[in-house]
Amino acid sequence: MFGLGATRAGTSWLSRYLTDHPDCHMREIKEAHYFDTLDRGNFNWRIKQLEAHRNRLVARREGTDDPARRARIGRNIAAHDELIAIFAARRADHDAYLAYLHANAGDARVVGEITPAYALLDADWLRLMRGLAPVVRFVYILREPVARLWSNIRQTLPSRPGAKSDPEGTALAMFDAWLRGEEREIDLRCDYAAALDRITQAIPEQERLLLYYEHLFTSETVARICAFLGIRPMPADTETRVFAAESIALDPARLRAARDRLAPQYSHVRDRLGNLPPAWTARLNEV
Repeated sequence: MFGLGATRAGTSWLSRYLTDHPDCHMREIKEAHYFDTLDRGNFNWRIKQLEAHRNRLVARREGTDDPARRARIGRNIAAHDELIAIFAARRADHDAYLAYLHANAGDARVVGEITPAYALLDADWLRLMRGLAPVVRFVYILREPVARLWSNIRQTLPSRPGAKSDPEGTALAMFDAWLRGEEREIDLRCDYAAALDRITQAIPEQERLLLYYEHLFTSETVARICAFLGIRPMPADTETRVFAAESIALDPARLRAARDRLAPQYSHVRDRLGNLPPAWTARLNEV
């Protein structure tokens, strides 16, 4: 199973649910970034990112005396080492990647990972992913475009200069830059139309599950996910949000500007999936 995104659309919550599910095996690192690293060829950047996080985990393990916590962190460190070794080859090694996913999987019915950047891959990559196992399933979650954009911007704050001392000013400056077309990476993640075109072109309908974030935290949608993946329906914590972005308000003028710029996305999703959730139509009707 591959979770394709979208960024800031409940993928961490879904990953936690599947990690806790007895029929599933998800590795300690939610986002392997295997295929997008191959696509972009940015092996050095990815290795540096993994090494930095690994070092933080080592410090965290040294700072605790709890045996269970130390063991859990140790497994996470080992997963980082495995991915670093895969990327160190600086070439595609699908067998090594699959071995990483399946390590200690036992008799799990579902093995997979969720990397929202995979939604940016072209159709050829998605077709390649389809061919890696006899049965492959894809999940893509769509969130109301303006809310998703603003959450994405706030999530990105830690990587931006000045954000620590002025998070609100930095976030608003990023928003204004996006509005001017100067934030390409963020803009790519706003393009549901292109992502849906690639997904529907490469993945047959029975192998893809398209969901709305606004419907995600319900027992009905959880049951739908389980049925799609062929696993037992299990209760989910539908109240807790995972990795919520920093709470910063966006003023009405910017909300309208974002809605107007993203208007084609609402239309495209409606044409593809039918009726939009109330949160989407409410945004469209805002004056």
